[in-house]
Amino acid sequence: MISIVIFILILSILVMLHEFGHFIMAKRAKIGVEEFGFGLPPRIWGKKIKGTLYSINWLPFGGFVRLVGEDSTDTKRNAKNSFQVKSLKERMYVVLAGVTMNLILAVAVFYVVIFALGFKVNLPLVIDHKFSFVEQSKQVLVSDVAAGGIAQQAGIKAGDSIVRANGQNIATIEDLQKIVRSSQGKPVDLQIENSVNNQYHQVSVIPKYNDTIKAPAIGVGLGELVVLNYKTVPQKIFSGFIHSYNTTAYSMAVFGRLIGYAIQNHDITPVSEGVSGPVGIARITQDAVALGPLSVLQLVALLSLNLAVMNVLPIPALDGGRFFFLVWEAVTRRKPKPALEKWVHTVGFVVLIGLIMVITFNDIAKLFR
Repeated sequence: MISIVIFILILSILVMLHEFGHFIMAKRAKIGVEEFGFGLPPRIWGKKIKGTLYSINWLPFGGFVRLVGEDSTDTKRNAKNSFQVKSLKERMYVVLAGVTMNLILAVAVFYVVIFALGFKVNLPLVIDHKFSFVEQSKQVLVSDVAAGGIAQQAGIKAGDSIVRANGQNIATIEDLQKIVRSSQGKPVDLQIENSVNNQYHQVSVIPKYNDTIKAPAIGVGLGELVVLNYKTVPQKIFSGFIHSYNTTAYSMAVFGRLIGYAIQNHDITPVSEGVSGPVGIARITQDAVALGPLSVLQLVALLSLNLAVMNVLPIPALDGGRFFFLVWEAVTRRKPKPALEKWVHTVGFVVLIGLIMVITFNDIAKLFR
């Protein structure tokens, strides 16, 4: 129940901050704001102040802003305080203000997280990727722990990193496997790092012969983490911006690889597994809450960053789609036909709703696997 409340709170904060960006820039440009709503209709309560209706609505998911003349076919599009009559620059500022607010939040939260972690951040390494403006290394990640096995009894948990074994640095999975398989029934001393808070502890395990792999094992599944170390003064000063950039570039590289695989192999399964909607994000929120406040903060930053990136893409009905029409106007020096622009955004909105429904159905199906 706490996880659900936190999920709703996070989503509401991110969307309200986004809409607040539009609201502030609209006010600065003297564009009329018809309504600034918290949550989604139907309305519970509302009060009009200086021409703007401030409302609280029944569905507690984010919020919205309605501007005068925002719709290019609005009957008020030629009013003095209409969005449509403002300069191109002012309209661009208003459209991009929401994305900007989400970017600012992501950078600010990443600063807090990176500072709390001692300027050392771990990311799951799905593909080999060169991160920019920061020193990077790899660690062995415990991706799974066998129930009742040797590792679980020793206190090793999924998400831990194994950094040393019998005094030797562990840089690869092969390094660890070599030490474990040559243990000959003797204890193996492991230095474990918690990837959530970067704290260390020591455990000792005695590997047991595994009939499946025909070798001694400790009952864990292994993967890799990439470790980003912000060591120099410039790296620390700009760590929030650098980490936002690196996270975005890495996510896009992973998603691009998934799309490429899907096209090449005619299989969209990896893409569907790698994309989450509201239900999937709620489940991720539950996992983050279980790991502690720093994980929740990292999730907030990632979601805010993803919201900014998604919204800035030239997709109809989103901010990026509206900005595309403004760029078109700047290049051609002519406004697009209002009916055409409205039709494009309407179709885009319907497609987005359909896509969200498909992703949500897929998220629900994952819960029963």
